Amino acid sequence: MSAPTHPQWAAMPPIIGFQVMAKDGKKVPPCECDSCGQQFIRADKQNYDLFRYENIVPPAEAQSTITAFVTQITIDRAYLAGLCDKFGNTILSRWRKKSHDKRETILLEADPTIEKQAWYRLRNDGGPWRPERQLHRKVRLLPYMCTTTMKSNPSVLLGLIHNRVRHSPQEWVPFDNDLIRQGWENGTLGLDYCGNHCIVMHGVNYGQLVPWNKEAAERWDIIGYPRARLIIEAQALMFSRLRSIVDLILEGVNDDSAHGSDKWQAMVVAGSKQSNSTELWSDYINQPFSKPPRFDVDYYCSVAKARLQAAQDHLWLLQTDPSYTRRFIRVMAAGELYRTDWKYDIIAQDIHQAVVDCMRWQQLSEEWSGIKDQYNRYRDSIHPGQLLPKSLELSLALLEGALLVILEKWNNYLRKYIPQRPGFQHLWTTKPAPKGTTSEGKRVFGEIERKTSIKQGWNEDPLDWIVMNLLSHANAENRFDQSELLARLEAHVAETNSTERARLDETIYAKMSDSAALHEMLSAVRLHRPAFNRRSVLEILDMAKQNSTLFTRSLVSADGPAKVYAFMPGSLKLFDQMGPAVGRKSEAWLKHRTAERKALNSFWTQAHETMRVELNTTKLRQEEINATLAIISVSSTTGYAELVEAERLETLEAIRDAVVAKEVKKSISKEVFSKGDPDVSKLAIAERAPKPKTRPSAPIDAPDDTPALSKPGEENPISRQQIPAPPRAFGLVKKMFPVTAQETTANLDWDIFVHSMADLSFAARNVGGSAVAFDHAASGRKIIFHRPHPVSKIDSVMLQSMGKRLSKHFGWNRDIFVEA
Repeated sequence: MSAPTHPQWAAMPPIIGFQVMAKDGKKVPPCECDSCGQQFIRADKQNYDLFRYENIVPPAEAQSTITAFVTQITIDRAYLAGLCDKFGNTILSRWRKKSHDKRETILLEADPTIEKQAWYRLRNDGGPWRPERQLHRKVRLLPYMCTTTMKSNPSVLLGLIHNRVRHSPQEWVPFDNDLIRQGWENGTLGLDYCGNHCIVMHGVNYGQLVPWNKEAAERWDIIGYPRARLIIEAQALMFSRLRSIVDLILEGVNDDSAHGSDKWQAMVVAGSKQSNSTELWSDYINQPFSKPPRFDVDYYCSVAKARLQAAQDHLWLLQTDPSYTRRFIRVMAAGELYRTDWKYDIIAQDIHQAVVDCMRWQQLSEEWSGIKDQYNRYRDSIHPGQLLPKSLELSLALLEGALLVILEKWNNYLRKYIPQRPGFQHLWTTKPAPKGTTSEGKRVFGEIERKTSIKQGWNEDPLDWIVMNLLSHANAENRFDQSELLARLEAHVAETNSTERARLDETIYAKMSDSAALHEMLSAVRLHRPAFNRRSVLEILDMAKQNSTLFTRSLVSADGPAKVYAFMPGSLKLFDQMGPAVGRKSEAWLKHRTAERKALNSFWTQAHETMRVELNTTKLRQEEINATLAIISVSSTTGYAELVEAERLETLEAIRDAVVAKEVKKSISKEVFSKGDPDVSKLAIAERAPKPKTRPSAPIDAPDDTPALSKPGEENPISRQQIPAPPRAFGLVKKMFPVTAQETTANLDWDIFVHSMADLSFAARNVGGSAVAFDHAASGRKIIFHRPHPVSKIDSVMLQSMGKRLSKHFGWNRDIFVEA
């Protein structure tokens, strides 16, 4: 097969050659609202050369240009669809078998202008704009099409082909429009002007030139010609490249021979992974090579619920599992600041932050549930070209506002947290304040000041550069795309050495995953079509005062902003410094464990009172305050009392067993010395049921074997019938619910964990950062675990805490599994 030529592509007007207008030649946009400001160049920006239109085109020429692009897109898409249906298996096998070098050769033969290196937009920010426009327009339009990315993982190109062929250009418009945001905002994409004309971007009239209409433009049903031209031009360029690439892959194929596409379809069903991962990749982070973003309200409800569940479980384990709490303190207490008198204050502050995070996921869970209710009510009225129902439009605006507020607070916290960590503290000057220092009623731990500029980091310290840019303001015009930054972070972590990888410790990576989830939600809301009317920050705050939701009630109080109070660290310090109960279970062990729990309970009792005072400064309803306080009041529940009593009885039983074993041993020794060989039948003792909670010894970092807490009379979420588990999965179960010393101290490779969970019908997918969601199709639920970092090995403490979470939410225990 020979690569086709496209006369209509060659006939497109050149994008070089500048027509700089006179200073009084501004082209006034039809409207200065936020939506129209993204479709036409605002008048005030046209004072600068780089923000002036390059060309002025008459309507007839503009329509001809767009029609040529749309015609080419339609022809190429149909052509590729036919090839995938007939030769899908051949495309798949040939591309997978080729070496990296041969893949790159094909890509460059298809289009020599394809960018070679990845992350062009991140690498080339702030350079001269005239050469940038002339030489790099194509990579600005299609930043994800580079040889480095497409040759390294075969799933990238295959996913791009499949999803662009299967889904219409109209479905991709919101994403493609967002992709050119950076080039639009920084002036690196030359623009054409056609008066106030717009292009229809949905339905059968896709590509039609029409007059501007305010309501349709604000819904993004139509888009101003300057921006719409970029979107459709990018789509045409991409299909032209894909057609040439596929033709080269199939070069020499006999059209008459039998081929098929069953393996191609199986690849689609199986999903895509990064080359170094066992779990499926995140569609949000790898959006260009996945299906187009869709406002799947059920999915985002499940994400919010799973994140809330994970936040609640973290607090639950901190209250019930002393070993989990000790591990948390040990992992947190790394860095210079933790060697000061502020150590336990800072750790207590992070626990306070964990409570706040839990509240925020509760707020977002309720916001998404409200959106879901409205979607179900208006499902027949939500289509491109139609007005959004007023109440839904308002709810979407409030949800965007909630996400923006939560993201900014979260980023403010991380901007202070990351400089404390060992991998980044060398970039900052830290001046700890004397213990007890306050400012405006708030504690002051010290001052931090950056030593070097972040802008120097791309070449000198890419990890720092990426992390700092991930904390940029979500509304900043020239911000980098968050999903691209997260993809760059994943690639850097995968490619770099172990020392560099360790700089991004597990606490930062886990916190970044929450940020990724928030940005994914924000992106979904902003890409909703029909679009809602975007509000300013002041308008959102005004809406928050007039609309009562869990989120808005947490923002305001009768006396001004809600106040934040500190958790007292004294009992936490006492707990940590007394050390864990170690050795065989004995009366001394039980006494020490009781003291541990007493100190831990004291900390949480004080935290409960502090949080009660803090929440009373908001406008939260009493039942909402009580619900939050219940999350940090586990030690006062009947379930916790039963847990402690079970631990006490288990310890006493272990003590009795030790005494019996000692007596039996003494009896055997006596018989041996007095009568020679003993009569074994006379020494036999009655059999008894095995004790699944007994351990011969307990290492320092071994978690206690406490059962999951559940409400009295509550049925387990999963049936108690026995579940057959393959050997690999059964090995996982034994380590999560250990009965021997060897099982208690066992670690596990992350990849084995993922495969074992797959054996038990859980599908794993990365959801940003270190977070991996495990979906259980049969129950329709998911649970989030974090991939260990920097070493992909789950330690025994975390492994058993994961078992407790699975017991809590899916009814798991050792007894319900049998080895298959």
